[in-house]
Amino acid sequence: MISFKKTAGIFELLKQALRRFIQLPILQQRKLLTFLFFVVLSTTFWFVRSLGEQYESNISYPVRYVNLPEKKVLIGAVPEKLGLKVRARGFTIIRSKLNLNLIPLRFNVNSYLLSNAGTDSFYVVTETVREILSGELGNVTILDIAPDTLFFKFTEMVVRKIAVKPVLAMHNKFFYQQYMQNGEISVSPDSIIISGPGSLVTPLKYIKTEPIHLTGISDTFSIDCGLERIDQVVYSLQKVKVSIPVDRFTEVEERYTVIPVNVPDTLHMIAIPGQVTLTYRICLSNYNKIVNNPLIPVIDYEDIPENHTNRLSVFLSDTPRYVNNIRFSPKETEYLITRK
Repeated sequence: MISFKKTAGIFELLKQALRRFIQLPILQQRKLLTFLFFVVLSTTFWFVRSLGEQYESNISYPVRYVNLPEKKVLIGAVPEKLGLKVRARGFTIIRSKLNLNLIPLRFNVNSYLLSNAGTDSFYVVTETVREILSGELGNVTILDIAPDTLFFKFTEMVVRKIAVKPVLAMHNKFFYQQYMQNGEISVSPDSIIISGPGSLVTPLKYIKTEPIHLTGISDTFSIDCGLERIDQVVYSLQKVKVSIPVDRFTEVEERYTVIPVNVPDTLHMIAIPGQVTLTYRICLSNYNKIVNNPLIPVIDYEDIPENHTNRLSVFLSDTPRYVNNIRFSPKETEYLITRK
């Protein structure tokens, strides 16, 4: 790229040349203009004459593939253009390089099939289309075609209905202060039809949306979202509607009794200390749910052999989906076991 200083220098030289030209006597100006006219004219004649001579050059020719095998999908890439080494007059080569009036070559794959490596692999020798290309280009001798062989590999087409999974580009300002997600994110429709090579389609468990970038949302929000693209896989829909339920939350701190679980009938087990403090976040609209169904912190007798210590981790017997950011204090308790 030409720098700004170089560009300014060129303009300055042109200004100086123009000033000097203006300062010349009228007769010298006319002589200089006449000289420049004949220089341009002779250069033009030389260029036109040169274009009439024979040259060798490389050009690109567009290709389209038609009549592929039914119920098959082409895997891998095939070239969209053929590289041709040609001999022709300069005018013809320039026109070809500019792709003027070039009709794409239609490769009828079924008519060129030559078995190569089983029923799903074929190859096409490009030499077989030399005469067709010569006729399309006109007055051009084709010396070489690259690539010399086109390889095709097919696989069975698979069609499936598959779920759509929303992806949130989470950050610490995604929700407005004191707001959080309240429940499951809904997607409409929740699934789409996909089709493509079996090797790509069969292993898929879901299709992701494009990451959803939001900032400071404080109410239930809906957005039309694109789907993450998978090469060679076709979707029945390109967009889905994603709805994110949002509500104001409160942070709760309460004391709960720790309950031992999986204790044999012949034993009695207690946690020391017997209570822990739970801190968690819950949306205001769900607060009554936690009142009617309190959280139950537990320790598990069956964890003793794995721990090799006299302390056990505290966890919830069941964690409701509407509660998050749960913290225990303390996180572990000692225990006492006695026989009944």
